[in-house]
Amino acid sequence: MKYAIQLILMVLTLSVLSACGQPASTEVSPITVLMYHHFHEDAAQESSVTMQPERFRDQLETLKEAGYTSISERDLYEHLYNGKELPEKPLVITIDDGYESNYEYAYPILEELEMYATIYVVTSYRGETPGVSPHFDWGQAREMVESGWIDIQNHTHDGHYYVETTQDEGPFMTNKMLVDGTEETEEEYRERIYQDLKQAKELIETEIGNEVYSFTYPFGAFNETVIDVSTELGHSIMYTVREGVNTSDTNPYELNRINADGSYSGEDLLKVIEKYH
Repeated sequence: MKYAIQLILMVLTLSVLSACGQPASTEVSPITVLMYHHFHEDAAQESSVTMQPERFRDQLETLKEAGYTSISERDLYEHLYNGKELPEKPLVITIDDGYESNYEYAYPILEELEMYATIYVVTSYRGETPGVSPHFDWGQAREMVESGWIDIQNHTHDGHYYVETTQDEGPFMTNKMLVDGTEETEEEYRERIYQDLKQAKELIETEIGNEVYSFTYPFGAFNETVIDVSTELGHSIMYTVREGVNTSDTNPYELNRINADGSYSGEDLLKVIEKYH
């Protein structure tokens, strides 16, 4: 009888502990990262990577109304590496390349709506017009960063193009290029991308005065060498163009992004995002 009573008491004790001592859920909402590029007032310029400013505003306002909270790149870093708690429905905004339209159109809207964004710049293009669209200069970059809503991070120094290879051509970062008809060695290839990323990182840190720890792969192209070189230089967060959301367990060197297409209304973008939730 004594042992039966002890067994009953033990079961009751375990039941109480089970009911009252469970830790609070640590499950975090999926982390949505949006990808933007260029902005233009002319509707005829609309494309998968170019959108009108008012459509940009509509997208951001719709997401805010749906409960999404803008977080900074540093917030994401602290969450992934140090367990920082994030708000429900965290939203990271990334803008690639560094067009002047980012300064002219996107920045005022982000500041007005009090939403963070990180612009990933090709550093050799600052204040230049390498194609048909001008890029903002370092003075404009500093002005945006000083607002507290914009960060500037790495998108290579001069590595956003295709190089000639033995097969045909391919992205600068992931291919051994032909030099005078001869393919680079593995050591030459690694040194080339190392020097490019190093120069970009040092330029941003000199001109802006911030820490460069994040990198978006041009064309979304990466391999083990690119990851190894990037981490050696101090990059801890790297973005692909692979569509999807992220969790606390997503590889920080292969983070997913959702392209905010220039044709999407706010509701269109919300539907794309929420199919991953």
